[in-house]
Amino acid sequence: MKVAVLGVGGLGRIMALELAAEPRVSELILVDRKGERSRALRPIAKKAEVTALQADVARREALMPILSKVDVAVNATLPEYNLGVMAACLDAGCAYVDGAGLSPVAPGERPGVLDQLDQDLAWRGRGKVALVSLGSDPGVSNIMARAAAERLAHVDEIRILKGASGGGEAADYPLYSREIFLRDALSPPTVWEGGKLVPQGYVSGLETYAFPEPVGPKRVYHFYHEEVLTLPLRLGRPVARVSYKHDINPDLVTTIVALSRLGLLAPERRVKVGLTPVSFKDAFLATFPEPSTLIGPLAGAVAIVAEAKGTKADGTRATVRGSIVVEHKEANRLRGTTAERFLTAATAAAGVALIEGKKLPRTGVFAPEELPPEVIVPELEARGVRFAVEEAPE
Repeated sequence: MKVAVLGVGGLGRIMALELAAEPRVSELILVDRKGERSRALRPIAKKAEVTALQADVARREALMPILSKVDVAVNATLPEYNLGVMAACLDAGCAYVDGAGLSPVAPGERPGVLDQLDQDLAWRGRGKVALVSLGSDPGVSNIMARAAAERLAHVDEIRILKGASGGGEAADYPLYSREIFLRDALSPPTVWEGGKLVPQGYVSGLETYAFPEPVGPKRVYHFYHEEVLTLPLRLGRPVARVSYKHDINPDLVTTIVALSRLGLLAPERRVKVGLTPVSFKDAFLATFPEPSTLIGPLAGAVAIVAEAKGTKADGTRATVRGSIVVEHKEANRLRGTTAERFLTAATAAAGVALIEGKKLPRTGVFAPEELPPEVIVPELEARGVRFAVEEAPE
């Protein structure tokens, strides 16, 4: 199988390492706008042949010759490029995988993952597969939600929750793409309820949730995330309510929202640092810890939980909980990265393996919850991603 990794920055580098260790990958093509980043990864070759190319994914004419020669493209660029890359993949006849959708920040803006799912019939018509939002959360969270829901005869509610411990000076900051976090923080949170998406206030819905150890109790708030959008549509069964909560720093989110309302995060807003004009947004994001620099000394863990509440076949009420905890030191041992990026890369690689093995029930565009547990779970476990599913006390 020939695989292209588009974008080999912080996350793309880990995806490249994961796929280079995959025995079913015969050729790995690393594509980046900055050619030196892709060339620096050529030594990762194990059994696969590694080719480094310089190209801008925003330029279709540069992308098409690459995509026409591969079986699968893994998009590790920013989500704003998803639709364009997906369209190019479909025209080139190769499969597609990404780890996150574009979050809406303008009033009335449509969430990007819904536009991706709307391409389903076109992909079925070409007999090709696209796996979208297949990362940690969304991704593993959706898969756990389905596994938990399958233990119930009727599902009333699905809750996705995320918390972290440790992190030192980085504890209050996201340990994934700063640009993605910024968009998510600016997107009004929603809850699926009454057959529609219901807007929630920023940093609303405060509760203290007891995550599995070593994370433990954390204060969590409503936060924008794709699971709330896709689970009601693609779980394959009715669900009355879906929510996502995150142990975000409320001061950080309210600051981001305030800066946006002042117009300071607009692309054209620039400030002078010395004699050099720079984007205020870029300067602000530069104050966030860069995850790729936090490997090695970073302590702590990330926990993701998917709770399904409803009734069992005998009519009794039950809560079934899927959960996963990954320590940063273990992610560092396995792939030299943080827990968040390890989970995202390993899950995307598991999706590539499903495509190569033709283990999916159909062609078309898949949300993660549509992947049958019996085929995706073994691929996840083979990459060190293991979650527990158990009935929780009522």
